[in-house]
Amino acid sequence: MGQQTAFRRAEKQYKARDRRPDLSTVIDLAAIETSNEPRVRRLCLTRDLCTPSALPFRVFTESRPHAYAIHGHPGLIVIPNPFTDESQRWLARKCLCDCTQPPNRTNLDPFFDMPAASLFTLASKPSKRQCAVDSRVQLGIMGPDITQPKDKFYSQPAMPADLLERLRWCTLGWQYNWTTKKYDLGASAFDSVLNELMRSIAVAIGNPASAGGDACSDNSYDGSQFSCQAGIINYYDERTTMAGHVDKTEETMDAPLISLSVGLTCVYLIGGPTRETEPTPLLLHSGDILAMCGESRLAFHGVPRVLANTSPACLTKPDAGDNDFLANKYPAWRHFAVYLNAHRINCNARKCL
Repeated sequence: MGQQTAFRRAEKQYKARDRRPDLSTVIDLAAIETSNEPRVRRLCLTRDLCTPSALPFRVFTESRPHAYAIHGHPGLIVIPNPFTDESQRWLARKCLCDCTQPPNRTNLDPFFDMPAASLFTLASKPSKRQCAVDSRVQLGIMGPDITQPKDKFYSQPAMPADLLERLRWCTLGWQYNWTTKKYDLGASAFDSVLNELMRSIAVAIGNPASAGGDACSDNSYDGSQFSCQAGIINYYDERTTMAGHVDKTEETMDAPLISLSVGLTCVYLIGGPTRETEPTPLLLHSGDILAMCGESRLAFHGVPRVLANTSPACLTKPDAGDNDFLANKYPAWRHFAVYLNAHRINCNARKCL
């Protein structure tokens, strides 16, 4: 066996299940004001974060929150949770209910005859009122380019609640083909409110200043040119990981890749242009914004560990969202609270052309 790369060694360090992960060298930007962390540089946003016009509640706690760059990773910008509690819950509902419906695709679609209704909504019904979803494998109607799954779970009808635990990703806008690694499966309309939110972030992180007020080169992209053409929502349980990779399918790499986190905290690794670059570990908490701009757009990155029991009370309290905007459109918040107590959601968006 060849020598392991620096990125692979770091992944193994945090993946190990026979011991608690050592987080002593992991950067925690939520506590950065009380620590002396030499790997972090403070940035000042020069433009405001703005609430999407369709939302009647306050989305951000402040218009120009603290932002940070990480030494050795030019172009990576992190904003520790600037969201209000209600806007985090709004994003969770958006990712679990609205965005998982057709024509958007999920990892379950090749194997099950998925209903048009939201899987989360169906899974929230009492078990006696749930109907099994037919297996496309069992019916012999899988696509010709789909590999026969080894797991017998996919070869028989399954209840919505069980399928929800197998939900791992959903593609938005231009539909990404995980086999060809191209956007060649057609396109759906990108959610307009989510697009406006992401564009507001792209504008706000453009041309930030240093803590001293001087201009810096962390991100020179004009955010007013940003639009969400494709996106992926990843759903993690406490044992799910994301192997180190580079997102490079898009034709334009000038625009930032913007990522939002909701739910459990994770260890996020940001490396360099090859797996040989020693990665830096960060904690990403619920509500954190991470943007890969400039050089970091082509950096290896991954999630080797999701940390149990780390979701905030604004998500896990059973009645936390009962009075939110449009709450009656969705299942009772207690169902989201159960899910978010044991899962992490990451919603990311990018411009392709």
